[in-house]
Amino acid sequence: MKKESLPFLLFLILALITYSPSIGAGFVYDFLGWQRVYNEGSFADILHCFGYNGNHQLLHFFFYSIYALFHIQGLPWFLIFCTLHAFNAWLLFTWLRQLAGRWQIRMSLTVIYLVSILYLLHPYCVEPVVWKVCLHYLLSFSAVMGLMILAPKFVSGRGRSFGIGCLVIYAASLFLLEISYITPLVLSGFLLVDYFASKNEASLGRRGLMLAGSVWGILMLGLLLNRITLGSWVGHYGAEAHLHFDLLGMMSTEMKYFLKHLVNARFFSYTQKGLLFDTILSSTEVIFACLTLLMSLTILYVIKIRSLSGTWHLVCFGVVGSMLYVAPVSNLFFYHLHIGMNDRFSYIPIAFLWAGLAAIAGRLPKGVSVTLLTLIILMQLYFQQKTIHYWNLSTKVIQGLKASYQWHDYSPVFVLNSPDNYHGIVMASIYGEPSGIDEIIDHQTPKSHPGEMYDIFQFNMATPGDGVIVEQTGPLQLKVTFNQWGNWWHRNGIGASSYENDYYTADMQGHHYILTFKKFPEQSAIIYQDGDIWKEFKMEVE
Repeated sequence: MKKESLPFLLFLILALITYSPSIGAGFVYDFLGWQRVYNEGSFADILHCFGYNGNHQLLHFFFYSIYALFHIQGLPWFLIFCTLHAFNAWLLFTWLRQLAGRWQIRMSLTVIYLVSILYLLHPYCVEPVVWKVCLHYLLSFSAVMGLMILAPKFVSGRGRSFGIGCLVIYAASLFLLEISYITPLVLSGFLLVDYFASKNEASLGRRGLMLAGSVWGILMLGLLLNRITLGSWVGHYGAEAHLHFDLLGMMSTEMKYFLKHLVNARFFSYTQKGLLFDTILSSTEVIFACLTLLMSLTILYVIKIRSLSGTWHLVCFGVVGSMLYVAPVSNLFFYHLHIGMNDRFSYIPIAFLWAGLAAIAGRLPKGVSVTLLTLIILMQLYFQQKTIHYWNLSTKVIQGLKASYQWHDYSPVFVLNSPDNYHGIVMASIYGEPSGIDEIIDHQTPKSHPGEMYDIFQFNMATPGDGVIVEQTGPLQLKVTFNQWGNWWHRNGIGASSYENDYYTADMQGHHYILTFKKFPEQSAIIYQDGDIWKEFKMEVE
């Protein structure tokens, strides 16, 4: 076995061991939407992305191919995603080794190994590795690291093939995810830093400019293709969302992600997260001060750029690169209430942040750096396993609910409490549709439910045994109360409020709600979740 393959093998073994409790998990929420269109479509539909508003043809080539081969068999998906994640950790390892020599950074091989393992085991990587709809984040990171590794080889004059490889990789990444739109800016900054940090300025300028210009040109062509095929310069959420610029608002989100990444703020208590994210980092004065500090440090870096060591070049580039890859989502939303929410947006940024911190660790005495990084890895491993454990438990609940469903011939079926999430891990979440449970039964059980189904309210599960008490309080009226404390009612992904439709009125009253039927057809059924099984409530109808 070649020596170069040993790091990848180590990373793969670690990934397979630590992620093993997640086998069978991740086929939920958005995956069900893609499962439906994939079942209805064919390989040819990849060309127009199955009707989705985005040019993600390369993503769907891989995603649809895996689904066509393995459907929702847990083990093959688990092996593919763990292999991709281990490969990305190996790419980060390779890049850091390259920079250590090229920028003359004092980073031992042990430090590089430990930082790469830290990334591999980071809890914010769990969502994109376990949740199967996040394939494009893993592939996009591979593309980014491929560019970071090949670009210095090209600008150093080691052959045109490295430059061509960069252009091919970047062009392909445009058909994975819109986060690729930020890559030309990151690559241009990297080449600029490399120009000064590599101490070989004479041979770098022309090739660096040519490569950066070519990548920007490919981006312009990609945006033009969007305009022609989608009617908008940006797909996915659309130009109105992605191109809405609120400087202070975006800076606020940037700082929230920065502290989330730096100090594991995702795992703070609700009170601490509320104070940090909703008060301090939502304050206009605080954010203006952060923006002023960032601009001042940028100006200072530009002034000192020729005299800085490679260590500080990597620290600055790592922090800025991390923030730049947060920028595409900084004008969207930031959730912090539960574990796991939106961690996929951190998959690329944390790699750059930890690359910068690796340079600092390399300057410490070896014993100190190894001890410190080992302690940090153990902490990340604890939070990683905690998050994976939640995925494991949520999956067992969903599997139990699929197995115990038996109301296929009833319509409508009224679901009194549908599990929205388990400590933030998505389950039967649904937005703008009557039922997430109906999707699961239709697409992931042997027998579909052809009739109507309504999830009256969703809720966040805190333990695998969570359930409700159902009482009939009138001829067509029910009172539904949590059987335990620590839960909240949800609807459309947010806190629930009262509403009504043609069948019923749902009156939210806090720990319980009142359900009053306007009509109750003979073939109707009322069911409620009790842990991992469904139970039926027989309402007395006069």
